[in-house]
Amino acid sequence: MNEIIKLSIQEDNLSSHILHTKDEILKPQTQDYSIPPRFDITKIVILPVNPSKFYTYWFIKEDLKKQLENKTLRIKLFVENQEVLDIPVSNTDGELYLYYHAPFKEVFCILCYIENGECVEIAKSNIFIAPSDIISQDKEEVWYNKAKKETTTKPSIYTEEDFIKYGFYTTKKHLDQTPTSK
Repeated sequence: MNEIIKLSIQEDNLSSHILHTKDEILKPQTQDYSIPPRFDITKIVILPVNPSKFYTYWFIKEDLKKQLENKTLRIKLFVENQEVLDIPVSNTDGELYLYYHAPFKEVFCILCYIENGECVEIAKSNIFIAPSDIISQDKEEVWYNKAKKETTTKPSIYTEEDFIKYGFYTTKKHLDQTPTSK
């Protein structure tokens, strides 16, 4: 089989072929890696999908799961440190999409349960600024080249006439609006 591979490489010098310098083409995997069935930590994570949609997932340590068996867990979404959503969840590990329009706002969530009328926090997520919901009207675009680790600017592909023609324009009043649920 190695001879067939070597012959096919010699037939043409296309860049899509991998050139091997040694006779060893494939090495068998000698070390086994085991992936744990679950991580024994308590954590909640929230990620932006767009300015109105956020993906969250959570998992809870086994010993804490046993303590929470008769409790109803809740996910609370906070925008600019104000609670805007309170959603009951029935399981101790899970994932959920949260919908709330909050462009340019600081967003995070907590996993908790209610006891004696008080919210008992189990875990707090990461904090991030929700993405923009408008197209920039800047005359230049900033581009980042990951391979070279450098930033460059290019002229914008949109002109001022495009913003008027296609309704891409916005005002400062729009940017300062309080977030509202969709």
